[in-house]
Amino acid sequence: MDKEKSNNDKPATKINRRRFLKFGAGASSGIAIAAAATALGGKSLIDPKQVYAGTVKELDELPFNIPADYKPFTNQRNIFGQAVLGVPEPLALVERFDEVRWNGWQTDGSPGLTVLDGAAARASFAVDYYFNGENSACRANKGFFEWHPKVPELNFRWGDPERNIHSPGVKSAEEGTMAVKRMARFFGAAKAGIAPFDKRWVFTETAAFVKTPEGESLKFIPPDFGFEPKHVISMIIPQSLEGVKSAPSFLGSSEYGLSCAQYGYAPFGLSMFIKDLGYHAVPIGADSALAIPIAIQAGLGEYSRSGLMITPEFGSNFRLCEVFTDMPLNHDKPISFGVTEFCKTCKKCAEECVPQAISYEDPTIDGPRGQMQNSGVKRWYVDPVKCLEFWSRDNVRNCCGACIAACPFTK
Repeated sequence: MDKEKSNNDKPATKINRRRFLKFGAGASSGIAIAAAATALGGKSLIDPKQVYAGTVKELDELPFNIPADYKPFTNQRNIFGQAVLGVPEPLALVERFDEVRWNGWQTDGSPGLTVLDGAAARASFAVDYYFNGENSACRANKGFFEWHPKVPELNFRWGDPERNIHSPGVKSAEEGTMAVKRMARFFGAAKAGIAPFDKRWVFTETAAFVKTPEGESLKFIPPDFGFEPKHVISMIIPQSLEGVKSAPSFLGSSEYGLSCAQYGYAPFGLSMFIKDLGYHAVPIGADSALAIPIAIQAGLGEYSRSGLMITPEFGSNFRLCEVFTDMPLNHDKPISFGVTEFCKTCKKCAEECVPQAISYEDPTIDGPRGQMQNSGVKRWYVDPVKCLEFWSRDNVRNCCGACIAACPFTK
C-alpha cells in the first residue's frame, strides 16, 4: 500500500491528448488507459468520459464471475441490519449517526457547512424518513415501498392489477419496454435499464415493518412481493453535481437526502403505471435486493474501486432503485467501457477517503468485514464500519461522498 501511495508523489507527466487518442485508436482502450495512468503515477490528467466515448460495448454475460456456491445475501448481515439485531459496534454507529442526523449538525460556518446547509440536509432526509420509511437504511415495506399498498381502498383501480379493464395492457414486449422506459423518465429517473429477475440478488431476509395487533414492528422476514417477478426495471436517480462536488459537507448530504426521497417516488409511480395496465409490480429501494449487480445486469454501468457503480453518463453520481414486475419486457445487455482498467490505476477515491475505507489493492472475493458483506464475487469491497464511523464524527456529521466527488467520471 505504501509503495502504491508513494507513486502518487512523483511529478505528473504531461500527455498530449491528440497523440494519446491516436495511440488509443490503434490499441486496446483498456491498455491505453492503463499506460496513460501508469505514466501519470496514478494521477489522471485526462477525462475518462472523453477517452471512452464511443467505446461502450455490449456483453452477452455479466462482466464478473459468480461462483457456483454463491449464496444470496441476507439483510441481517448489512451494517444497518446488524444494528437492528443489536450487534454492539454497528448499533452504536447507527445510533450515533441518527443522533447527529436528526438532532442537528454543528457548523463552523464555512461554505457547505453553514446553518442553512445543515437545515437543508435534515429537511431532505426528513422527506425520505416520512415518505419512504427510512428505506435508505435498508428497511422495507413502508411508505412508497410497501409491498402491498392499500390505495385500492380509495375506490380506484390504483395498485390493483386484478381490477384492470385493459387486456392485454401492452401488445408486445417491445411496446412494454418503450412504455416503462419513457415513464421511468417521466417520474424522475435519468435512465432505466431492464434485466431478468435473478433471485441471486434478492435478500433472503430483510428488515421489514410488519403490522401486528400491538402496532408496527421491525422484523426480519423474506420479502413478500405477492407474485413471481420476471423482470427488473433498474432506474438511475441523478444527483446535482454542485452539491456532490462540495462533499464531504452538509450541502453534499442534502443532495444525498434529496435523492433518497426521490428514489421512492419514481419506482412507486412506475409500479402504479404497470399495475394500471393489468400486471403486477412492486417498487424496490435499498430494502429487498442488491441494487448494483441488478443495474449492471440491466446494462447501466460497471463496478468501481469505490464499491459503487460507474455509468458512462453520470459516473457514480446517482442513486439506484428498481421495479420488479411480470409485465412483458425486453432485456438490456450488460456493458463494458473500461472502468475496471481505469480504476486499477486511478485510486483517486481511495486517496480522498479520509477514513481509508476504500482499498488500494486489486479486486478480491472477500470484503474486509467478512460476513457483513456480500463476499464471493471478485470486485473491490469497502469497509462499511470505517465509512459509517466517519459519518458520525463530531467534526464531520454528514454523509461524506468524497469518493463520488473525487471520481473523474462524476458529472
